[in-house]
Parts: sequence; C-alpha cells; structure tokens
Amino acid sequence: MTKDVITAFSQHRNSVRAMHSPGSEFASGKRRRYSIDDGELEKKYKDWQKKLHPDLVHSKTQREREYAAEQSARVIDAYRTLADPLSRAIYIMKLEGVPIDEEERITDPELLAEIMELREAVDEAEDAQTLNQIQAQLQEKLRDWSKAFEDAYLRKNFEDGLASIRRMTYYKRANEEIVKKL
Repeated sequence: MTKDVITAFSQHRNSVRAMHSPGSEFASGKRRRYSIDDGELEKKYKDWQKKLHPDLVHSKTQREREYAAEQSARVIDAYRTLADPLSRAIYIMKLEGVPIDEEERITDPELLAEIMELREAVDEAEDAQTLNQIQAQLQEKLRDWSKAFEDAYLRKNFEDGLASIRRMTYYKRANEEIVKKL
C-alpha cells in the first residue's frame, strides 16, 4: 500500500499530473478510520482504473505506460487491502505502529476449542447445504469481530484490536477451507 501519490494522465494536456492515491486519505491520519463505505471504495477504485487503463495511455511514451501499469498495480493492491476487513484491520494497526504477527499461534483455549469444533464440522459436512450453513455462521462471526475491532480501534485499545484480528484471521481461514470444499 502506498502513502504517496499515484500519477494519472491528464487527458487534455497530454502530460502527467499527480493525484492522491485511493488509500492516501485513509493512510494520512486525517481521515483514518476502520469503517468504510464499500460502494464508495469500489467507485473510487473504478475511477482510478479508468484513469490508468492501458487503452488511455497507449499513445504515451514507454516510460509513461510503464508508470501507469505500476500505478494501476498499486491501485489494485490498495483496493484489495481496503476492501477486505481483515486486511484493512491489519493495515490500520501497522499504520498505528502496532506490530502484527500474522502467523501467531493461538494460545486462547476458548478460541482453540472453537476452531477445532469448526474444523470438525467442516470435515464432517456431507453436503453443500451444510457447508453453506457453516459458512453463513462464519461470515456472521467475521462481521461481529470486525465490529469488535472497530470498537477497539476507536477506543485505541490495541490489545483488544489484536485479539479481534486473531479471531478474524482464523474465521477467514476456516471460510477459505469451506470454499475449497464447495
């Protein structure tokens, strides 16, 4: 994710001009918040991709085309990070200077037991309907823990924020296992 500017091409001047990246307002601290409007994020993403699309820069110099491709990749990375609640939570904690160990082992016995039960339920599921029900429960838990992260972040309680991230990480992994089985 970039904090600096992304360059887009001015259509009327045939030159390069600087514009703020889609994540720059988020990252700057001026408007840093966890909660975002998914529709607005997608709109900004599409606007940026229109400005950097290869069809719009095909007549530019090789250097400008390469730069547009690089910036387009940054826009995609920013969008993916901000669109996913877990990635966004990890990113915002890093912006706050809070170290994140994304491979940290679970030590919470309650969470360990819950994850083991969840994995057993996924392994024992015999049809797509059962997997879909488990997936719906997981998505609800992800929403709940995403909200818990937001609450912790607003209170600047980074320890609770990290606990929320740990839960979200394991629920997301379990959801990915279900997707593989479906």
